[in-house]
Amino acid sequence: MTVAEHSRDSGTPSTAVITVSYGSGEVLAPFLASLREFHGTVLPVVVVDNNPDHENVREIAESFGARYVPLPDNPGYGAGMNAGVQALDRTPDALLFCNPDVLFIEETVGTLARALWAEPTIGSIGPRLLDPDGTTYPSARNLPSLGTGVGHALLGRIWKRNPWTRAYQNAAAYDAPRAAGSLSGAAVMVRGDLFRRLGGWDEAYFMHFEDIDLGFRVGLAGFENRYEPGVAVVHSGAHSTRKHAVVVERAMTDSAVRFMSKRYSGRWNAPVRWAITGALRVRGALRVRSARRAGA
Repeated sequence: MTVAEHSRDSGTPSTAVITVSYGSGEVLAPFLASLREFHGTVLPVVVVDNNPDHENVREIAESFGARYVPLPDNPGYGAGMNAGVQALDRTPDALLFCNPDVLFIEETVGTLARALWAEPTIGSIGPRLLDPDGTTYPSARNLPSLGTGVGHALLGRIWKRNPWTRAYQNAAAYDAPRAAGSLSGAAVMVRGDLFRRLGGWDEAYFMHFEDIDLGFRVGLAGFENRYEPGVAVVHSGAHSTRKHAVVVERAMTDSAVRFMSKRYSGRWNAPVRWAITGALRVRGALRVRSARRAGA
């Protein structure tokens, strides 16, 4: 019996895997091959294509038994993930959302699902993310505050070990399970019932910060975002965003402003929002300029 055929009564919650492709043909086949290698062929998988008819995504998805969902208008990452859930016959106990540039190196889905349902307070769970060189990527972060958010935004690229970035990334705590403010959307599992209750991913984010927003809302609902380093996946990272650097930088700035405005909502927080927005806009302008020069 495969993971997908189990129920909570038999020890493993029902699960499904959703991924969104945007020009991801080069990494999609290895992703699906590694997923099937460690999880069999019955586990439900949905591939949402935000750039249909490019790189044979339909052919690749169907060759691995995945359901293919084309979205010609490219509504963004969160909307794509929501469309993937809607394409399922039913909402399972646990939904694993993955980037297509992830590689599975061990059985992951069932392990995470069992850990997710072992404690009723856990709303989402994420594995250790490994960079291709084997180092741990800081995927289980604190929610960005005024200080850490602005400091990381302005200095994160030019001074990687600055104190604000380290505090935001929780950089010293990646060897033991723990709670986190948010988990990387590269590989995050969410309770199916909670996902429905939250209304899914916030589709107002076109790209970036939607995973931080999801973690924020999981916490507001009274649940924990749990980091589980006992199981790992490899994440190559940003394969498609590198092709569209200027668009990505602008989207990241807009998304960062949206999230920080949401976190610091209310009239009394207006000065905080102004300070954050100003710093993020400066950061965005500098990164767009840099991206343009690199593409010249």
